[in-house]
Amino acid sequence: MKKLYSVKEVSEIFNISTNKIRFYEKKELINPKRNAENDYRYFNENDLIKLHTILMYRELNLPIESIRDIFKDESKNNLLNHFYTQWEVVNNQIHKMQLIKGSLEDIMDNVYESENESYKAEIIKVIESMNEIWKVKNEWKDKWDFNSWAKTYDESIRKDCSTLNFYKNYDKLLDTVFEKAVVDKKMTIKVLEIGVGTGNLSRRFLDENYDITGIDQSREMLNVAKEKFPKLKLRLGDFLKIPFENNKFDVIVSTYAFHHLDEEEKKIAINEMLRVLKLDGKIIIGDLMFESQKDKEEIMETLTKGEIEEIEDEYYSNIDFLREQFKVHGKKLEVTRIDKLVFIVEAN
Repeated sequence: MKKLYSVKEVSEIFNISTNKIRFYEKKELINPKRNAENDYRYFNENDLIKLHTILMYRELNLPIESIRDIFKDESKNNLLNHFYTQWEVVNNQIHKMQLIKGSLEDIMDNVYESENESYKAEIIKVIESMNEIWKVKNEWKDKWDFNSWAKTYDESIRKDCSTLNFYKNYDKLLDTVFEKAVVDKKMTIKVLEIGVGTGNLSRRFLDENYDITGIDQSREMLNVAKEKFPKLKLRLGDFLKIPFENNKFDVIVSTYAFHHLDEEEKKIAINEMLRVLKLDGKIIIGDLMFESQKDKEEIMETLTKGEIEEIEDEYYSNIDFLREQFKVHGKKLEVTRIDKLVFIVEAN
């Protein structure tokens, strides 16, 4: 006969109060049997396993409603959806805390270094700057709906229905970015791809056994990439909230993604990339860009109204602007032109 456990015994096994056990029972997460004679509750081994799972999920801060939904549908996709949601909350909290920590350090430096009360005005500036940066980080939206595009992405870029043939040199761009990233042929490098999409650039690194991790803001893109390349390490994330600690990667690569950020967002993205990049690391971005404002004006004059609208739906980088932004951080920019609108910039 299988052993049954009283609520007191269960409380001692898990080192939790009997009230907490009753709370989970009241929320219908566990349903122990009652003795017909004395109406006492008794828990079997399955009840204990379920309670252990509940406690584990609560350690991860999963809400009660999420745990209930997981128990109703224990499929991999449903489980991942709940963990993704909680992971986003945690990642946001970490980035907010990092921003606050940096701001506090700036304030303390100002107070220490000030010889009068001018630091009070500086405190206000730091706080205003912090709030503005967080607003930009937190308000970026995917207005292009990449989740719905994920399953047909590979097919659509091959067809390249845009009148400007954005993807005519798609493979050449990916090949060139890969070659620049591994030019030293060091197998020990850690690579991060931002905007991994369906994994087409990452595949080149996997095929040569490089250590690469991809991030993307689209869960569906991550699902497709994982299905295509089961060994590819993937995380939810974007340029503005890279989900890794400081100085982790030797190389950061990205293709056809940076143009989804406006100039203010690009500034923050550059700071974020440099934060997770090792001091002697490099950043390689292949994307739709203009060489300069003059280059943009000359190209725009040759385009139809529809083509101009296609371009204005995005935020193509001005390479002169990028050069100045990286220069602030002591990085030089090398530029390679792939075609009229596609460039590779390498910062090191």
